[in-house]
Amino acid sequence: MHVIIGGAYNGKRNYVLKQLGNCSYVIYEGEIPTGIVPNQEYVIISDFEKLVVSYSHYDELEIAEMIVAELKSLQKRSNVICICTDIGRGIVPIEKEQRFIRDACGRVYQRLFKEAETVTRVWYGIPEVIKKGKDSLA
Repeated sequence: MHVIIGGAYNGKRNYVLKQLGNCSYVIYEGEIPTGIVPNQEYVIISDFEKLVVSYSHYDELEIAEMIVAELKSLQKRSNVICICTDIGRGIVPIEKEQRFIRDACGRVYQRLFKEAETVTRVWYGIPEVIKKGKDSLA
């Protein structure tokens, strides 16, 4: 699994698509496919904030465990790339729901970083590999 993280509109998706070149891929936004996945070389998952909201009746740790378990299961069938938006950066939202989303995403990202072979931070279009494994796009 390869995780790409960075701020909103910082070039994460462009980086991934450029690195994939002519490889086949499918993008899922705010969901993890279950069952049959189209025959693609890569499955890209993005919009984890929306994904977290769909699990909001669980606590943060349960959400992280469930999402990572689903991604690990998907990884058995396809190469998985997770595009994660850094929504924290020390800013604490006023609304309780927004704080929950921020905190739950942080828990998910911690687990994803631990499980991922490779983690790349993209900041304003500049990639920086912060954990490198055999599945590296770079």
